[in-house]
Amino acid sequence: MIYKIQQRIETLAQIAVPEESLRTHFELLGVSFSRWDLDDWKETYWLAQAQIEALNYKEAFQNFRVKLAKIIPRVSLISQCYIEFLAQPFLIHKRDASEAFFRFTYDRGGTGLMFMQNELTALIGLLENAQIPEEFFYYWYDAVNATGYSSKLLLMFSAIEALVKDTEGKKDRTKLELILGTDLKVALYGTKGNSSGGLRHRLVHGEYFNPNDSKKDYLYLVHNQIISYFNDSLFHEKLIHENVVNPQRHSFGNKEGSRFFIRATGGSALNLKDILSDIKENDIYNMKKYESVHDDALAANY
Repeated sequence: MIYKIQQRIETLAQIAVPEESLRTHFELLGVSFSRWDLDDWKETYWLAQAQIEALNYKEAFQNFRVKLAKIIPRVSLISQCYIEFLAQPFLIHKRDASEAFFRFTYDRGGTGLMFMQNELTALIGLLENAQIPEEFFYYWYDAVNATGYSSKLLLMFSAIEALVKDTEGKKDRTKLELILGTDLKVALYGTKGNSSGGLRHRLVHGEYFNPNDSKKDYLYLVHNQIISYFNDSLFHEKLIHENVVNPQRHSFGNKEGSRFFIRATGGSALNLKDILSDIKENDIYNMKKYESVHDDALAANY
């Protein structure tokens, strides 16, 4: 079966290929990339689209994403500016079908957390505590303000290493295990004399995540262990709230959305840009040119 897939990409890079005529389109690995709005050079989106042959829509989208995952990181190096595709809307339309699968996402503001008396007490305590290296706070500050899973983890690893450095500047593995616990310490740092299997070692030395790494949210686990360590070993009371949902909250990159099958009405085209325009004008619950379709049989056989 043939599927047409369209996906929005957010970026500050402007397509102008070829340069002589400032054209707005190029194609690589069977994926076409064009400016979202041909008349607006201030637009911060691209449109990526491809025809994919696959057994079902899920396989088609997986094959499409493999292509984007190969192209987009290279674009980020060459363009020298922001580009993101993983959290963007997309549309998957099987040839000759009346419906398409639609993933809608939109930006929302960050959800705040309370800074109350316990937090103030903890702050005063940390200002008076000379045992914690300043480097730890600098790295942790950068980690909280960073976006991206790997970038946060790498900064958190640096913060931890600043925290467990002994008087000779070496890593105190006993303290490291006290902070992380045995299982997490081994997963991240390996064992003494054999650190190469640890996630920290692999990320620092150019080995990216492998499939087994996706089974756990290491950012969440490390964050909670650090907070517990400060409460238990430094404050000796629960001054910092533990097990916060979505810790290291950020002002940017917050998304909400939904996934469903969609059908055009009144002769409209099943087109990602037109669907998003309808939603922008009328909201997702009151679309004028499209309607959502909820059919388990359709989902199983699409």
